[in-house]
Amino acid sequence: MAATVLWRIWGLFALFTIVVLGANVTDLGKPISIPPSQYWDGKDGPWSTFRIEVGTPPQQLRVIPASDQSSSWLILPEACGDGSEENCSANRGTAFLRNKSSTYKESGQFELNTFLEERVGLTAEGGLYGNDTLSLGWTGDGMPTLKQQVIAGILTTNFYLGSLALNPRPMNLTDYNNPIPSLMQSLRNMSTPIPSTSWSYTAGSHNLAPKVFGSLVLGGYDSTRFKSNDVVFPFGADISLDFQVAIQSVTTNATDKPLLGTGIIAYIDTLVADIWLPADACQLFEQAFGLVWDNSTQLYLLNDTLHKSLLAKNPTVSFKVGPQVNGQSVTIDMPYWNFYQTATTSYLGNSSSLYFPLKRAANDSQYILGRTFLQSAYLSADYERNTFNLSQALYPTTATSPNIVAILPPLNEKSPGGNGGTSQSKSGLSTGAIAGIAVGGAAVLAIVATAIFILYRRKKRTEKDETHELDDTDAQNTMAHEVPGDGIKYEVGDGLRHEATGDSQFKAELYAAGEQQKPVEADAANLAAVYEMPAEDLKPHEMAAEELKRHEMEGEGQLTKKPPALSEVLPARRGTDASEIEEIVDDDMSPLTPPPERHRRLG
Repeated sequence: MAATVLWRIWGLFALFTIVVLGANVTDLGKPISIPPSQYWDGKDGPWSTFRIEVGTPPQQLRVIPASDQSSSWLILPEACGDGSEENCSANRGTAFLRNKSSTYKESGQFELNTFLEERVGLTAEGGLYGNDTLSLGWTGDGMPTLKQQVIAGILTTNFYLGSLALNPRPMNLTDYNNPIPSLMQSLRNMSTPIPSTSWSYTAGSHNLAPKVFGSLVLGGYDSTRFKSNDVVFPFGADISLDFQVAIQSVTTNATDKPLLGTGIIAYIDTLVADIWLPADACQLFEQAFGLVWDNSTQLYLLNDTLHKSLLAKNPTVSFKVGPQVNGQSVTIDMPYWNFYQTATTSYLGNSSSLYFPLKRAANDSQYILGRTFLQSAYLSADYERNTFNLSQALYPTTATSPNIVAILPPLNEKSPGGNGGTSQSKSGLSTGAIAGIAVGGAAVLAIVATAIFILYRRKKRTEKDETHELDDTDAQNTMAHEVPGDGIKYEVGDGLRHEATGDSQFKAELYAAGEQQKPVEADAANLAAVYEMPAEDLKPHEMAAEELKRHEMEGEGQLTKKPPALSEVLPARRGTDASEIEEIVDDDMSPLTPPPERHRRLG
């Protein structure tokens, strides 16, 4: 009996450990590592792209991540219709043929959200919005397939490649009362969701030998792709400028003179290729590396002589970045082989050339760290804590297997609020802290179980000693024993028996006060009887998992610039009413504060 009690308590211990430590995989979902396409695409890179499929039957496309978008952008075949660029569709990651998809539903022409990109001249004439089935990876990759995902067809060459939406905020095409879930929201709502609304990305390196593809993980990160640090960056106050960083300094081993005189505030953007710095900083780069600005192309073109000289020297540029202009920081080292890119004929026209991806900013609104920077940096965004991390990127060999780690959501803690309600506060505990709590709780439970077991055994032994004050010499159980019982004595022969046998004439005199009373076996108040104490069944309590409450997603920023209508390029189509988008909002999802951005209809 005691062993049963102990095993049940230890069962509780095992259950506790499994629930808490195993929550990473069982309860909270699994991160998704999107396979790289193993192609290098783009007119200003080349860049490592990633695999997705869109439509029914699925069409294989190659895209880059869009850190600030809630809708995925796809290249329309009309973008290559004039025949001016050979292999246009293939060069741009393959155009999406919407007329070949039976599940495509067109919504109409609306503005694209290019709030940050417009600051550096990357404008667009709008997008042809609709929804369709979207799969991460290609057939055979075993990735999720999501229905009715918002996509925007684009024509512009400013955004040469299609992109996958990573911003989790919902969007609206008509009004604020019907927000459309983003791709990241849909992944969080799957039956096997991603563990948290988060993602991690590094661009890889085309010029490294051997080449290293980019890495894109949703709901986690790849620990083999970065050097960890403890610096945490909060999201920017403007919801359209989440990835705000302070560049505290820029230095190089090619000269003792700093390349940036004072700290500046800049923004990270995966849809921008170049690094945009103040004009005086660009002049210091020119002096340090012999760069020459080409006014016609607005690029720092590299001739063969200069390129070979820089390759031989292989200088490193170090960006010291932090949440504030002063204070804690992390240093991102960029070698020269991440600083030369190829401008193709699609960029330059009749020729191609190597160029140094540095641009002169006209004002502080243009300070941007684009994909060039993310070749050497690893970016992890956590929308449930409104923070991100920036780390030095690593380039593991092909023999190194990825180590995908989940980013767990913060714990929900309820505390008394006003009017008898509850207020929610987020406790951003790390995985190590959660594991520590689990181990500590398990240890306490083990100690309690052991203590209960010892006390139980001691109590049983004490009761037996008090009840059976017997002579140990009666080995054959032949002596009659007198068992005292508060004034009543019973003689029981043939050894000590706790129950009289059926043919024994065992009687007890019972006092009847007035009325005749029925005989009973024994009065518990007057007889110190011996009982075998049954072990209480200890049933394991069902452990309530703390409800993981997701942050309500904030809406996208308002755009003010009205581009030309796509109707000038696209043929008129029927059924372009935005109301055709089927509402796929979960019942318990509500518009966020500030509300999602309403995209203005064009034409």
